[in-house]
Amino acid sequence: MARIPTTRVTGRGRQHGASIVEVMVGILIGLIVVAVIYNVLIVAEGFRRSTLGVADAQVTGQLSQFVIGRELANAGNGVMSGEGVDVLANCSLAGLRPMPVLIEDSVVGDTPAGASVLNDRITLFYSNSPRIVHPVRVDIPAQVATTDPITVVSPNGFSVNDWFIAADRATTDCTMGQVTGMAQPLPAGGAYPPAAPGGFVALTFTKKAGVDHAYPTLSSRVVNLGRNVTRTTYSIDPAKWQLNSTDENPGLAAAAAAAPLAQNVVLLKAQYGVDTNNDQIPDCWTPADNTDTCGVGLDFSKAFFTGGAPANLAARIRAIKAVRVALVVRSEDVAKADAANATLVNQSAWIFNCAANDATCQGRIQLDNTILQDYGRYRIYEATIPLRNAIWNQS
Repeated sequence: MARIPTTRVTGRGRQHGASIVEVMVGILIGLIVVAVIYNVLIVAEGFRRSTLGVADAQVTGQLSQFVIGRELANAGNGVMSGEGVDVLANCSLAGLRPMPVLIEDSVVGDTPAGASVLNDRITLFYSNSPRIVHPVRVDIPAQVATTDPITVVSPNGFSVNDWFIAADRATTDCTMGQVTGMAQPLPAGGAYPPAAPGGFVALTFTKKAGVDHAYPTLSSRVVNLGRNVTRTTYSIDPAKWQLNSTDENPGLAAAAAAAPLAQNVVLLKAQYGVDTNNDQIPDCWTPADNTDTCGVGLDFSKAFFTGGAPANLAARIRAIKAVRVALVVRSEDVAKADAANATLVNQSAWIFNCAANDATCQGRIQLDNTILQDYGRYRIYEATIPLRNAIWNQS
């Protein structure tokens, strides 16, 4: 009997792989991990931005404070040397008066209760004559500053390109010039020692500022300012939060443009330290206004120092022994707003405060959210700078 052939049926092999559910679960886990990583990065970035923001504000504040402090330390050099204050104090041109530091007060909001504090402007004046910083006497009388040489009693100390100010103490006339040449003429009458020809020098010059005047012998003096005259104003551009410096040498042919020094500087305030009892120590701090903060009836406003020519101007200049400056700087970036403090009503700080921390602190100013705004990271820098040239050169 023949065998019937059979067909062997084999089962289909079992398939291997992930189901759609497993894939979705894996994607979900991956998304969670990515979210965690991004959250860690966001937190780390926040700390990094905060650290860098504070560091930037500190660098800006320290740089600005250093520059202004250094210039204040030099203020008055070459223009406050003894008799120089009396010689130049009556100049009709305010830019030639021997003010080491001239503060233009913002006026608005300069009280602890003020809700808005505006920026002051600080103008510094000094020179760098390397040889002679004391006023010298004019010898030959009746010299017209615009045409004739000025002959002074000085065997040396002047050189070509030196700046100088000639002033007549009997009037308010003064002239700024720049030396173009020198000669040694015979003295007019030999009435003033030294009688040798070398004791006199005739200065030819280019007039830079001031008036035409015949400077008489007895009442006229010439102050040598050296090669460089520094009369610089430091101010804040509120639209850019930018600290600027401007060269305001009265002898410039055209006004100089403001040069930026630092960014994110939001406030500049300054006050005079005044000696009211003539002991060479500042015992009162006053803004540059006429509020009589010191209680002695003295005006320290810009209008006083630049207007008219008051008889007591030299004494008022000598009474200023120091200046204190406050700078408020901010970071480039701002922090995330806090809903609980959305209106910034709690942003507040004080400048020019004292240990008493109350209204008895002379000249202190409150800063609120009109200054400390938009959640920036702010730093406040204060410095008190003695005007050493004003102190050393008392007469």
